[in-house]
Amino acid sequence: MSSFSDNFKRDEEEDMLEYDDSAFYFFSIAVLSAIVVPMTWSILSLMIWGDVQVETISGGCQCVRCKAMLTIKKKQARSKIYVKSFYFRVFVAGFFWYIWYLNAQMVQSIENLQSFDPFAILQVENEATIRDIKKSYRRLSLEMHPDKNPENPLAVQEFIRLTKAYNVSLPKNTLKSNKSPFKHQSFLHFPY
Repeated sequence: MSSFSDNFKRDEEEDMLEYDDSAFYFFSIAVLSAIVVPMTWSILSLMIWGDVQVETISGGCQCVRCKAMLTIKKKQARSKIYVKSFYFRVFVAGFFWYIWYLNAQMVQSIENLQSFDPFAILQVENEATIRDIKKSYRRLSLEMHPDKNPENPLAVQEFIRLTKAYNVSLPKNTLKSNKSPFKHQSFLHFPY
């Protein structure tokens, strides 16, 4: 017979319930996208327009000398960006893009997301009545109870999953009425 603390130990030999950790990869793609896209945009804007905004000559002078000075300033602004800090930013952005790519590959390789369907766990139809849900829960809880299945290492996890499915499938007002059966009775009427 297993003790209570045995339920929380992990043995490598036992088959544990497989938990769906694929949500982490979706979350990491979202977070990385929020970081990488603006970072890439800032790097590309530096490469295209340069580090410093070139001020146009007031009055819109179109003489040859002013045009030449303006083109020289634009070239200097673009050439000033290629310093160590720029290359470091490109390296960091490339590293984040690589991690993003690995996460995207992992998401594509996920075959089937595990879902938590309380009606399927309780083995009832989606349109089942409260009475059918309770009846199925009572029957399955007797079958899956850990005390009835001491040889099954997954019995505790399966029973917890069954109980969660039962709690989720019932309407909230039904759960409240089940938890407090004496809420309408007054304690003043008891003889003691």
